[in-house]
Amino acid sequence: MAKQLPWIITFLIFGILFSNCVKKVPLPPWISKISMLQTPIGPEKIFRLPEGDQITFKELLKGLQATRVIFVGESHDQIEHHRIQARLLQDLIAEGKEVGIAMEMFARSQQSILDQWVQGFLTEEEFLKEVQWETTWGIDYGLYRDILDKARTHQIKVLGLNVQRELVRRVAQNGIKKLSSEDKRELPEMDLTDQRHRAYIKFIYKNHQGGAAEDFENFYMAQSLWDESMAETLSDYLKSSDGKGKTLLVFTGSGHVVFGLGIPNRFYRRTSIPYQTIVLKAWEEKLDEDFPFTEISSPFANFLWITQPNSPDKRRPSIGVVLKQREDQKGLWIERVIPDSPAEKAGLLSGDQLILVEGKEIVKVKDIHDAVVQKGLGNNINFTLLREGVKKEIWITLPPLIE
Repeated sequence: MAKQLPWIITFLIFGILFSNCVKKVPLPPWISKISMLQTPIGPEKIFRLPEGDQITFKELLKGLQATRVIFVGESHDQIEHHRIQARLLQDLIAEGKEVGIAMEMFARSQQSILDQWVQGFLTEEEFLKEVQWETTWGIDYGLYRDILDKARTHQIKVLGLNVQRELVRRVAQNGIKKLSSEDKRELPEMDLTDQRHRAYIKFIYKNHQGGAAEDFENFYMAQSLWDESMAETLSDYLKSSDGKGKTLLVFTGSGHVVFGLGIPNRFYRRTSIPYQTIVLKAWEEKLDEDFPFTEISSPFANFLWITQPNSPDKRRPSIGVVLKQREDQKGLWIERVIPDSPAEKAGLLSGDQLILVEGKEIVKVKDIHDAVVQKGLGNNINFTLLREGVKKEIWITLPPLIE
């Protein structure tokens, strides 16, 4: 099975970083306070860590007042998380701050497209086509629309953070030593000696082994490259004339933010600019069991905001695959089948070429998204695929409305 970078992205997207504790140690006191929360969750369940004191949004803004760089760790598919990000952006603008946004959702190579969007030179349709949204990110754009519309309205810089995927994939497969001289020149300054970060990534790797890397060392190098590259982009921007004096909101997956180990500490190493972190976490039953990794003494974040999870009627049906498009060839290829997903249960495999959905030709990822949404949760959907040149028909059962 091909081992690809999108697997790393996938487990971050679906928020499975905090499960199956491997070591029983005393939990921080704030976890007991969080665990007492019951649904429905109010709009401002914000906790200052490590004390665990609950605060208001107004108090949060006051706590961020003197902070130039604010990391906001999201779960990508959660509606409330993006509403909160837009709210933070709007309030910082209202305070008269000169704000910039840095987003993991876009690559550094797409910066000129982002600038054209902010300047009003592209329609939304043109913008999404230019950044290849469906194949490079794939999460419902509607979740991010308010943020990007505000950036356009207020002429706010949107900084693309993500690294060249092919480079990370090559590191994940073969490590750094086997890179070509040309690839090595593309590497940022990297620190592979942080034992706290290594312990955290090993915790993830043990629970999700078998996807993106030949072994843990390659996996760790790839993860570090990902974080270091985004930290480097942030650092370069804030050192530039364009970034001078700006307050920067950094929107990225929470796995890049927790404990400050991913992007934040690597950013600080380069700049010595103080930062604060906010982690957004959707409520679920037994919430205290979702924060098991306690081998690091530093706070989980400066602020933890527990949000109301997506309601069942707002859930976007998904078959559970990472897809890739190939030039001049019909259909879409499966790069990765997500464990325990409807696709895996139906028998889809990495390398399958999806050519029809419900009898209609598949040209782009949106064709699958639209068909799945039209079918709805709990229903069966039909795919025609090619596997090693042989045409097959497979039915996938979408997850039920209530699981």
